[in-house]
Amino acid sequence: MKKPDAGKPRTKKPAAKAATTEVADAGDTALREAKRALRAKIAERIAALRPMAREYKARSLAAFALRAPALGGRGLVLAYRAMDDEACIDELAETLVARGWRVAFPLVDAAGAMKLVELSTGPGLPPIFAAARWTTDRHGIRAPRLDAAGARSIWPRELDAVFVPARAFDRAGNRLGRGKGYYDRLLARLRPDARSGAIGVAYAEQIEEIVPASTDDRPVAWIATDRGLMRAQRVAR
Repeated sequence: MKKPDAGKPRTKKPAAKAATTEVADAGDTALREAKRALRAKIAERIAALRPMAREYKARSLAAFALRAPALGGRGLVLAYRAMDDEACIDELAETLVARGWRVAFPLVDAAGAMKLVELSTGPGLPPIFAAARWTTDRHGIRAPRLDAAGARSIWPRELDAVFVPARAFDRAGNRLGRGKGYYDRLLARLRPDARSGAIGVAYAEQIEEIVPASTDDRPVAWIATDRGLMRAQRVAR
C-alpha cells in the first residue's frame, strides 16, 4: 500500500532564518534602548543649563554656523523654530535673510507628514517672524502658516542648505533625533550637493563620543556648537 506521504518532500522549519530574525530583533531592541538612554542623559544636561547660558550659547553657535562653506553664497535654507530644549536660531535666520538668503521652515501636517514652507521677504511682506505668519502645531511647536502672505510649499530638492536640530551628535556626524524620523527622511531627499550643506545645530553639551545609529539614520556634514564649527568625518553612509 502506498503511504500518503510517499514522494513528497518533508517541510523543514526555517531554523536559520528564524535565528537570524531573532538576532536582528535583539539588535533593534538594543539600539532602541541605547537611544532612549542617551536621550534621557542629554535631556538632563540641557535642563541644567540656565536660560541666560542658553541664550549666550545660541548666539555663539549662530556665529560659528555662519562660517559653514554652504552659507557663503545665497540660496534657500531650511531653518527651524526651537522647542524649549533646543538651541534657538531665530537670529541666525534673520541674519541670513539680511544677507539675501531665502528661508523655509518645517510644518508637520494633520497626517503627521513634514512639509516645507518658504516664507518670502521683501517689499510689502511682513518680517519673517511676524506673528501673523505663524501658528502653533499639535506638538506645541511654532509652525509657518501656509495661508500667510508670502508663504509657499517647497520640495526638499529645492533646498541648498539645512539647519538640523537633534538630541545629540557625534564627530562623525551621526545624529540622534526624537525618534520620528522626519529629518532622516528629509536628508535622504536632498540633492547630493545640498547634503554637504546639512548643518547640525546643538549646544556643546549635546556632543557625544558615539551616537547609536542604524542604516536609516542620516548623518550631517557639519556641526555648529557654541564652541565652534566642525566638519563631520563623513557626509553620507
